[in-house]
Amino acid sequence: MKHDREFWTRQVRDWQASGLTQAQYCQRHRLVKGTMGYWVSILKRPRASGAALVEVGRAEMKPDERRSPIELIVERRYLLRLWPGMGPDHLREVLSVLERGS
Repeated sequence: MKHDREFWTRQVRDWQASGLTQAQYCQRHRLVKGTMGYWVSILKRPRASGAALVEVGRAEMKPDERRSPIELIVERRYLLRLWPGMGPDHLREVLSVLERGS
């Protein structure tokens, strides 16, 4: 299920008022902690036009398993760093956010 900016604005506001840690809130509401963290950082920033750098979370890996990210430039406006282990749903959500901001 895709969630929009309005959904995440409510979730972040409710989490901040809850007194729970981000992990506890996400577990209780069946949300992905990495996605919540992404939206917390996005909602802190003022909306701006033009180029933007968006970093998508890294999968937890042992030191000997770490690899470099794949960098993807979208419409010569955005640079996405895609880390090994990142799920396709997360990427679709990030691209959806970028498309709405265009």
